[in-house]
Amino acid sequence: MSYILLNKETARALLPRREETAPKWAFGRTALVCGCAAMSGAALLAGLAALRSGAGLVQLCSVPEVIAAARTALPEALLLPLDRTEGGQGVIRRESAGTVLAQGEKAQSLLVGCGLGISGDGRALLDRLLEGYGGTVVIDADGLNLLAERGALPPRVRGRCILTPHAGEFRRLSGPAEMCEDPGAAAEALAARYGAVVALKGAETHVTDGLRRYVLSAPNSGMAKGGSGDVLAGLTAGLAAQMPDKPLEAAALAVWLHARAGQLARQARGARAMLPRDVLECLGAAFSELED
Repeated sequence: MSYILLNKETARALLPRREETAPKWAFGRTALVCGCAAMSGAALLAGLAALRSGAGLVQLCSVPEVIAAARTALPEALLLPLDRTEGGQGVIRRESAGTVLAQGEKAQSLLVGCGLGISGDGRALLDRLLEGYGGTVVIDADGLNLLAERGALPPRVRGRCILTPHAGEFRRLSGPAEMCEDPGAAAEALAARYGAVVALKGAETHVTDGLRRYVLSAPNSGMAKGGSGDVLAGLTAGLAAQMPDKPLEAAALAVWLHARAGQLARQARGARAMLPRDVLECLGAAFSELED
């Protein structure tokens, strides 16, 4: 299969139009089902990235501990506290799926996974959200690990899915032999198997729906830090809310913006010292390069 090189001109063509007089509802709404009592940072990074994406409304749905942190860290976001399990990681209870779905019907995209934790409640929550939600579902981090335990999407997935694995998560989803020497072909095979858009992350990232593929080569060791994937996941969810009928294009645009913001952060901070929060701060400049 031939592929499309993901560069500035390609990304510019993917960028959705933004009318200056439009209300916030015209720019989409995304909901993030992320975090647990033991892991709040991933949810906050994803939430900040979604807010920076240009989405009109961002809602974080999580356990009380994460919501408490978000009251200060994400003042622009809507917050939905969910019940948590007792002890251990303090994960979102499976019964909270109904609450999320009632709110999620207002959103064009849903992000599941960043800091969610691995548990039976998480598995049941993910299954019910996939079966009940009709928009685009971005699955990252623990959401992918929970999906790998199942080995497939539930039989009755209502909406579209975007999977954003790094190499380790990819191997858990597809098996250790699947990467081989052609990650692009492997990403296409995984997309076909799951009926989803796949963004296989790395120094060379492949974004595909199994029929079309975008490729970005942007090595940057400064991005090899915990939290970088959470930023990409939140950005993808925010763009998917603005591009509800174009999940492949939303994922590809998010990959380019994330990589470009990472390059700008590296120029400012250096590869060793830059942090995912620096990438967040450079997203505005990356967007501006496409809007010049």
